[in-house]
Amino acid sequence: MINTDPDIILWFVLGIFTLGSAVLATTSVVNVIRLRNVRLSWKTGKLGGYPLFSTLFMITVFIAGGAAVYREATSEMVLAGMYSWLGFCWFTASFLATKRFVTDHGIVKNVNEPSQTVAWHQIRDFVETEHKTHTHYIFIYSADKSDSTEELIRLELNVPHYREESFKKLISHKLGRRIRCYIKDDINIQQFKQL
Repeated sequence: MINTDPDIILWFVLGIFTLGSAVLATTSVVNVIRLRNVRLSWKTGKLGGYPLFSTLFMITVFIAGGAAVYREATSEMVLAGMYSWLGFCWFTASFLATKRFVTDHGIVKNVNEPSQTVAWHQIRDFVETEHKTHTHYIFIYSADKSDSTEELIRLELNVPHYREESFKKLISHKLGRRIRCYIKDDINIQQFKQL
């Protein structure tokens, strides 16, 4: 039987997770840098626009790190440093993944998930609903270029009020030729046939 010190396993696993989180954060940053012609972006996290769990993790790690510095425990300070780096990378990846980007090409809901990017030409229709702090948009789009109604998908997007005017102008510009929706910022209901 192989005898291993549990601390070595702990340090090894922590090192692997720290390295993995750095790769994830770097990938997220590179994906954001690769976005071209970004017109609008906004935060959508649960904690004032920031991701909830990674923020709470960072706060906990800073408290534990402060306790380690106060006690002058070197190994605990190194552990707190590694956990801080892991938390910072997790926070960065979560923050960028929850941020919404609107580009000339389309709407990017998650920079780390290409399937959550919807090009303007895919959008078939949309609905908007006013709320206190934001406007809720539901975009109906198709995954392919055919007009098959069997494979329509929803994309829900909450646009904060401070971005709403710019977002409406962009929608009018990008979808206005195919979906006549705004006339002087109002929906033109006369264009639809009554059943």
